[in-house]
Amino acid sequence: MTSRPTSLRTPGGVAVILAAVGGVLFSQSFPPADLWFLLPVAIGLLVIASHTERRSIAAVVAIVFGVCAFLPLFAWANIYAGLGPWAALAVFEACYLLLFALGSRAVLARWGHGLLPALAIGVLWAGTEAVRSHVPWGGLPWAASAFSLAHSPLLNLGPWIGVPGLAVVLGWMGAAVASCLLGLAGRRRDRLDGLGALLPLLTAALVIAASVVVPLPRNPSATEPRSLAVTAVQGNVKPPPPGSYYLPEEMFDNHVAATRTALSNSGAAASGTRPAHEPDLVVWPEDSTGWNAPSQPSRMAQVADLSWQAGAPILIGAQVPHGRDNRRNMAILVDENGPTAQQYAKRHPVPFGEYIPARGFFSRITDKVELVATDMVAGSEVGVMQVAGAPVGVLICFEIAYENLVQDVVADDAQMIVVQSNNALFGDSDEAIQQLAEAKVMAVVSGRSVVHISTVGHSAVFTPNGRTIASLDHWVAGSMQADVPLHTGITPAMRFGTLIRWAPVVGSAAVLVLLALIPERSPAPAQPSRTMPPRRRKTR
Repeated sequence: MTSRPTSLRTPGGVAVILAAVGGVLFSQSFPPADLWFLLPVAIGLLVIASHTERRSIAAVVAIVFGVCAFLPLFAWANIYAGLGPWAALAVFEACYLLLFALGSRAVLARWGHGLLPALAIGVLWAGTEAVRSHVPWGGLPWAASAFSLAHSPLLNLGPWIGVPGLAVVLGWMGAAVASCLLGLAGRRRDRLDGLGALLPLLTAALVIAASVVVPLPRNPSATEPRSLAVTAVQGNVKPPPPGSYYLPEEMFDNHVAATRTALSNSGAAASGTRPAHEPDLVVWPEDSTGWNAPSQPSRMAQVADLSWQAGAPILIGAQVPHGRDNRRNMAILVDENGPTAQQYAKRHPVPFGEYIPARGFFSRITDKVELVATDMVAGSEVGVMQVAGAPVGVLICFEIAYENLVQDVVADDAQMIVVQSNNALFGDSDEAIQQLAEAKVMAVVSGRSVVHISTVGHSAVFTPNGRTIASLDHWVAGSMQADVPLHTGITPAMRFGTLIRWAPVVGSAAVLVLLALIPERSPAPAQPSRTMPPRRRKTR
């Protein structure tokens, strides 16, 4: 491995430009652009840009790439919290890329190009994303590269190798793109140029083509019932003003009205009779009942009456007090008699969005912490509820992006997953459509149908093969009525999820240790000329 030739270093100015272009391409691989094929190109440009003469330039390159990628992808933070927190979040997330940039630079410098160096770069990319997704305070997997694949054939690999495995594949493809571009530019010392330079890219293209025909793992349907009739209600509200942390008062009333419309359309008369075709479950979004609705008898009476009309329980979302100074984000199953004992408290509150970690420290830095006046406390129980004889997994909002939380509900026998979300506070940003893509990816990875219902959209129902069977657009009131398939199979991504999540982290550590033990080679000396020396004249 150490004898392989490397490629010429990238000049600093060119490296910064390539990093900026790569970051923009990275952002465009996610919704709404959905140009997923740009993501390996973006990683490839970052690999080339990081291959500079000095480590300090490689570090600058990582930050430039990250800021250009994450500023557009986290634009919802500007609406939610303002310019300062938005920029701080983008820069903070960009800092994780230092690990990848310096690591990939060392791989090219010590091991050059080839299958194993490309695999090492893929592992480093996945390891970087794993750390970013879980550290600190539980991390933030938003814009994890696998979530760009909602409309890619590569998603077929998801139930086999999970989100971390997809990241390895994309990182490896990025290394292949880098090798190809360096060869075409004549900057590889192994003289692999022209058509030969296309070989790594052709290999990556073959992997994409092969993924089209990769079968999904065996995933038998549940025996009885085989599906649940679900009515998911999107009540909608007028867009709140930017920076508002408070729910509009009409949130509850709008969901009541939209539910009555949905029941009327399914056969319930205005007089309050049961519908001819009863749903098994009615789902409202996160925050749909406002603050501490369980303690408001009038609101609970209205929900209980709707449950009676529907002939099915209603899963509502509510913020409830917890102790004197905290709150919990709850999913509560309500039947015709009122709230039941089947409840779920969000296990992964969003740091700085739903609670302020180290509040005393950060309050000395910015007064923005006061926007979150009451900290949310995490629940401890996995959210699985029994509905009409079927176990239903429940997640709230950003939790759908955490593969370990999805794995938990599947391990607890959930046969489908409901995701309650409130996207109203993010305005017209792309946050809602990006979260919907996460739900689709997780439906395929987990082998479970996912009902993703938002207060204002986007909402959809996905099957385990990624098919959309119902959907609602942004800023519209309405409902989705669907027979949601139930499944009992356990995909390899779920069965071996813990191992798959740790593998890139351990692999990255192993790669970095090996790189530390191997000294960086100096540029190869110029080869001696092969021309023959001039012949001497014979003297007489």
